[in-house]
Amino acid sequence: MEIEDPRNIPKPNPLEREMWVSSKLTVNPKDGVTGYASHDNYLKDKEEDDTLSDLSPTFLVRGIVDRIDMIRMPNDDDDDDTTENNIVLRIVDYKTGKAPNFKYSPSMNEKIAHDNFWQLKIYALLVREMVASGKGPKNLLIDGLHLRMLRLLYLTSDDDVGVYLDMDLGKTVEERDGVLQEVHADLSGIWKDICELVRKQDARAFVHCDRPFCSCHRVRPDFVRGT
Repeated sequence: MEIEDPRNIPKPNPLEREMWVSSKLTVNPKDGVTGYASHDNYLKDKEEDDTLSDLSPTFLVRGIVDRIDMIRMPNDDDDDDTTENNIVLRIVDYKTGKAPNFKYSPSMNEKIAHDNFWQLKIYALLVREMVASGKGPKNLLIDGLHLRMLRLLYLTSDDDVGVYLDMDLGKTVEERDGVLQEVHADLSGIWKDICELVRKQDARAFVHCDRPFCSCHRVRPDFVRGT
C-alpha cells in the first residue's frame, strides 16, 4: 500500500489486468510481426523455396500480463513518437520476491537488470504481435498509442519496503523494435534447441536441468534408443 495505493490509481487504469497474451512467433525473427498464418501456407512457400527450414514455421509463446496502464510521459522536444498528450502504454508486473540489489559493477548491474526485465520484454513482444495482427483488446488498438514502458513492482526489498524498476524500450518504433527483435531471436534460439533435442530422441542429450532432486538425472543414463 505504501508504494502504490490501488484506490489512487488514476482512471482509466488499469486498461487491462491479468490479460492472456499469446502469439505464434516466426522461427526467423526477421520475418516480421505476422509470420505464417498456417502450416499449409508454410508448406506452399517451402515448395517454392526449398531453402526454408524444416522446423515448424512458427512456435507458440504465451503468458499472463498482470496489468497494462496508460501513462503520460514527461515532455520531450526530441520525442515525436507519442500521442499529442505524450500518452503511452506501460506493462506492470508484480513480484513477490525481493528487488535486485544493484551494488555491483556497471556491467554486472546491467546484466541483472536485463535478466529481470527479460520476461516483461517477452510480454511486450507478444503484445506487439497481437496489436500488429489486430487481435489485441480494443483498449490497446488505439491509433498512435504505443507500448513503451515496462515496470517491475517488487513488494519488498533489502530495506523491507516495496520498490519499482522502470525500463524504457525506446522513444521510436525503430528503437523498440530493435530491443524486441533481440528477444524474438533469443526465443527462436531456445525453440530451435528444443526441436534439435526432440529430433535426437536421446534423453541423455538434455543436460540443462539444474534441479538435483529431479528424476531426469536418474533416468537419463538408463535411456535406450528405440524404447
